Amino acid sequence: MAWSTREVAELAGTSLRAVRHYHDIGLLETPERRANGYKQYGVAHLVRVLRIKRLTELGFSLAQIADMDRDDDHPQEALRALDAELGSTIERLGRVRAELSAVLRDHPPTDLPAESTPAEAGLSGTDRSCVVVLAKLLGPRGRRACADLLRDLPDLPDQDQAVPAKPHPR
Repeated sequence: MAWSTREVAELAGTSLRAVRHYHDIGLLETPERRANGYKQYGVAHLVRVLRIKRLTELGFSLAQIADMDRDDDHPQEALRALDAELGSTIERLGRVRAELSAVLRDHPPTDLPAESTPAEAGLSGTDRSCVVVLAKLLGPRGRRACADLLRDLPDLPDQDQAVPAKPHPR
């Protein structure tokens, strides 16, 4: 069997441009040319394009595919590494979805950290900015420790309320 570049691309379900790109980056050997100058692809070329397409659909980059041994039908190490990476991504996306769900449900300001209390949403802009910065600097554990300390403090007057000035000693 012999196919043109366009036919190989169509059979593999990819684009003509992709097949040419695989040649350019060394993923696909350039086939012999017919007398008319057109490339003549064989079964091995089609199988290689199909493999490249399959591996990219699984999540491998073209650079990762280039690093794989062409003759290795089952690249264990690369598959395990990709599986671990995908597992981490799924966990991270699960945390993001849970946080989004809480934001959609509770309507807190989006600048506050996920573990914020409803009281923090009602803080003044300055105080809220302080909470945001401290949350970033301290992290969740440090922020909880700080919140525990602040919980035991007596109530202080609001910033917006005037505090009577003490007479200055002369």
